[in-house]
Amino acid sequence: MVLQVEPVVECVEQVQQLGRPAADVILLSPQGKPLDQQLVEQLASRPRHLLLCGRYEGFDQRVIEILEPLEVSVGDYVLNGGEVAAMVLIDSLIRLVPGVLGDERSAVDDSFSSGQRILEGPQYTRPREYRGLEVPEVLLNGDHEAIAQWRQAQAEEKTRAVRADLIRQQPPPHNESEST
Repeated sequence: MVLQVEPVVECVEQVQQLGRPAADVILLSPQGKPLDQQLVEQLASRPRHLLLCGRYEGFDQRVIEILEPLEVSVGDYVLNGGEVAAMVLIDSLIRLVPGVLGDERSAVDDSFSSGQRILEGPQYTRPREYRGLEVPEVLLNGDHEAIAQWRQAQAEEKTRAVRADLIRQQPPPHNESEST
């Protein structure tokens, strides 16, 4: 079963007439551009989105040809429908809406985010020691610069260990002593 072209296209056209500016049409599809934090950040800068969620075998090809949606995939697997993929996209987008998170910097410092395109390092809470495992001393000494350096080193180490592909994607560090 394939979703028919006529009701889908006419529905989108009607919805587009309801608001300004026109919404970006996004079709959730395993054939789409992979969803990553950089794409989320790009989409979050846009004012409106209209999400098309497939079902069955997806959409009549003419839906894609007429509406020219941005096709987005949440991973290399197939879901029963696009609704769960839409929820993933929505949840990733709302984190970037000002005021949604308690601290605006949280979204910048998260794994994959613009502040660091690598994984976050380990996080700790109280108690200081639990079952023989202790919070690293550097996190308890109040030296914010040392804490930041430790966290960066831990993030890089964790990324190298479990997602080395992210390290390879990093731009080389800028050397200010080089002449241009």
